[in-house]
Amino acid sequence: MTDRYVANLANVAHEAFDEETVLINFEYGTYFSLRGSAAAIWQMLQTPAALDDLLGALTAAHGALPDDAPAAVAAMLAQLCAEGCLLRTDAAAAAPPSVAESGAFVPPLVQVFRDLDDLVAIDPVHEANKFQGWPMRPPAQEAPA
Repeated sequence: MTDRYVANLANVAHEAFDEETVLINFEYGTYFSLRGSAAAIWQMLQTPAALDDLLGALTAAHGALPDDAPAAVAAMLAQLCAEGCLLRTDAAAAAPPSVAESGAFVPPLVQVFRDLDDLVAIDPVHEANKFQGWPMRPPAQEAPA
């Protein structure tokens, strides 16, 4: 069976801006900047899609892809899976993904920011303690490498 990937919307929130999509993984407190084709790929991953599905949609939008495009997209998928932002699934795709045409293909760029991990992971409503006050930090969790 072909591995398909889907956004982990139970733990990850996202917001699209002009040329960037920002993700926040609330489980680990990590946030991400997606640029280049990464933002469009993330949008396609709102429903299950295989690597070949994504490459087909990118080819339809941009024409012939550079030789290194499959490796770059696969590396993005692997990175976001390791960070808990994507889930692997064997669910069938509902429909082939598509992306709007936008000129030449730009490789996906994923930047990871861990400087707010501790603050984002704290739940201000539930992490209060009448003796310790707020914020009561949860036990430390190791973020994916």
